[in-house]
Amino acid sequence: MSEYKSYGPDVRVSGEVIQAFMGGFPPEAQDLGLAILAEHGINNPKSGEFYVLQYLFDAMKEVESKFSREMLYRIGYNIAQNAILPPQMNSMEIALSGIDVAYHMNHVGGEIGHYAFTRLDSQSGVKKAKMVCRNPYSCSFDWGVIEGFAKRFQPQGCIDILVRHDETTGCRSKGHEECSYIISWV
Repeated sequence: MSEYKSYGPDVRVSGEVIQAFMGGFPPEAQDLGLAILAEHGINNPKSGEFYVLQYLFDAMKEVESKFSREMLYRIGYNIAQNAILPPQMNSMEIALSGIDVAYHMNHVGGEIGHYAFTRLDSQSGVKKAKMVCRNPYSCSFDWGVIEGFAKRFQPQGCIDILVRHDETTGCRSKGHEECSYIISWV
């Protein structure tokens, strides 16, 4: 499955996700972001309402073409940094493993894919985990979300966190079914 193609025409995304998407834009680009959403059928997104997911994907694709993939990374990162979360989401591993639950809570109407978090064996003091994203969102956006949550909940005493795309598993931007990311921290 490639990026930006909803798994079905009835899949909907919450207004909260779209508002978070807009919150990821820098302040000087907010009006442009709203105009792009409106151009693709999402006008004045409201909390508690649901919108056609494909419309959001069409807007995301336009953001990528007008700006860059890095803009989608930045939006994903900012969403993770600013999301309102339950108090029990208080560590990096809990936050990363909770992405799939939040994802399913904010989408209705059909298959949407998933996020799968797994802790990997540590080597020479470097801790590692893997996140597999099998969904129609863009690689760059998911990368930003993962890195944003990892850095927001950076473990105490952690010197650095690195999130990298696992190039051995393919990429949705190249038509593969999923992207995998390796999270390393010291």
